[in-house]
Amino acid sequence: MTRHTVLVVDDERQTVSAVKHLLRRRYHVIGATRGDEALAMLAQEPVSVVLCDQRMPGMTGDRFLEQVRSAYPDTVRILITAYADLQALIRSVNGGQIFAYVAKPWSPEELERTVDQAAAYRQLVDDNRRMTVELAEANRRLQRMVGELRQFSHVVAHDLKEPLRTIAAYAQFLRDDLGASFERADARSYADGIARCARNLRGLIDDLLRISELDHQPTTAFPVSLDLVVRRAIEQLEGAIREAGADVAIAPDLPTVRGDAQRLSLLFQNLLSNAIKFNDRPRPRVEVSALPPLEAGRVRVAVTDDGIGIPAEQRQEIFRIFHRLHTKDDYPGSGAGLAIVRKIADSHGGSVDVEAAETGGSRFVVTLPVAT
Repeated sequence: MTRHTVLVVDDERQTVSAVKHLLRRRYHVIGATRGDEALAMLAQEPVSVVLCDQRMPGMTGDRFLEQVRSAYPDTVRILITAYADLQALIRSVNGGQIFAYVAKPWSPEELERTVDQAAAYRQLVDDNRRMTVELAEANRRLQRMVGELRQFSHVVAHDLKEPLRTIAAYAQFLRDDLGASFERADARSYADGIARCARNLRGLIDDLLRISELDHQPTTAFPVSLDLVVRRAIEQLEGAIREAGADVAIAPDLPTVRGDAQRLSLLFQNLLSNAIKFNDRPRPRVEVSALPPLEAGRVRVAVTDDGIGIPAEQRQEIFRIFHRLHTKDDYPGSGAGLAIVRKIADSHGGSVDVEAAETGGSRFVVTLPVAT
């Protein structure tokens, strides 16, 4: 801990000497017998605690402490006063905003205890200020690193997409140009594998960029009809829905929430896509419905499917980025969809959870702030 400097101000030299002797082991103690002399000392070196008597010629204690508060607000101020000087004490509290007062005649134990408390308070103020400065500097460095990392990710993604696009194109050129030679099953398999890997890697890059944008772009907050949001998500999945022969039902009572329509559409697009993908029924069924709220100012919306379900011990793991319960051969995708869903829900001040559904599949429950 810092060895604090204590300034003692009293018109009696014997009192100044006595206080110096009392506090000498733990503090650097300096003394003055007049207010102007004490102000000059404060201008020359930093003082943690000032201990001032009320009755002094030329400048009273309360007036002196008021000037100290104005010029050196971090210096902790203690007034020594007799019980009869109640008005002076009130003026010190109002004008000097003193930390404490010591009544005359003071005892060494009381005086030392009060100074210890004042020094501890000053230490806390200094530590908090230092940590605030260090935290601000660390935050600036972190923001700079995040910006550089974001720029790096965009550059890398752009540089990767071009060769991937070229690889996929060359695979198609081989099939087109070689013609009959590609009737061999192994040759077709090689070309298809190249194209498939290029598509998968490009999808992975797109998901990484999407997650990066969610982390760094602010979320807008406007009244948004979830009915329109879900219908927009269904339009984006029209091809997948038709291919799977899925039946997607929207309840008529979906609420209006406060949020970002584009991001919320992406949230439900990912949930609906998973509900259709992870389903082994001839005609998958997915239902979007409102649930009774559990707290004021929040709405709950459920996306329920009749798919393969999720084991109870895996229901929180699936929200980790790129965490997969199945191989890509069984179910394609990067495994980032539910991580994106949770990030969007979190950015809205909401949440998303999953539970077993009565249909045998899963029910994802999204909680969002209601529009006011």
